[in-house]
Amino acid sequence: MTQVHKSNKESWIELSKFGSIVNFFHNCRAKQKSVITNLKIMTMKKLMVCALMALLVNFGLMAQNNMWVGGTLSIRSSDNGTSQSSTTFMPQFGMHLNPKWSVGGNLGFSSSKTVTGDNETKTNTTSVVPFARYWFSEAGNVRFFGQGELPLHFYGGETNGTDHDSYNSIGLVARPGLGFSLSEKWGLTMLMPPVFSFVNTDGNTNFYFGINDGYTIQDYLLDTSIGIIYKF
Repeated sequence: MTQVHKSNKESWIELSKFGSIVNFFHNCRAKQKSVITNLKIMTMKKLMVCALMALLVNFGLMAQNNMWVGGTLSIRSSDNGTSQSSTTFMPQFGMHLNPKWSVGGNLGFSSSKTVTGDNETKTNTTSVVPFARYWFSEAGNVRFFGQGELPLHFYGGETNGTDHDSYNSIGLVARPGLGFSLSEKWGLTMLMPPVFSFVNTDGNTNFYFGINDGYTIQDYLLDTSIGIIYKF
């Protein structure tokens, strides 16, 4: 009986040792999986960081002298029985995608006043004008382009102190233009009047095709917008 009891005890000890060994290998396996998972996460993070850095570096290299800021400031006044005055400030940002294509946008603010007799009308306009340019010819420091725009205008104002109902418009405009390179960093742009215009103002549509409207070279020169740009 004593011998059998001792044998059972030894068997229990051996089973306990075997169980400990199994648990040890199980824990090792779990730790190995955890380490592998952590390594994978760290590797993915490093790859994402490297990819982001490469993207930023590539964007920085691509952006060298491919971006510009600029704009126009226009002040007009006339008095032919009806007094009219207006001020427009139109800052601009743009970027060259390649030698042929550029994209950008204008954010404009305009105020005008018209006085007829005892009536005074004031109008304030906020404009957002994204555009795309296609450069199609070059002659020395002068480059010619065609520009397509998607102008958004938001109007408000008053007459004799009484506020108007605000309204807005959206359109599609095409116009020619010129770019002059003054130096490596500075340049000028000339935007001609639209040759095509489709504008919807609160449900009212206005269509214009300048080529069929008798537009002359003099009209273009008198209604040309000139802006200065800084390239970086």
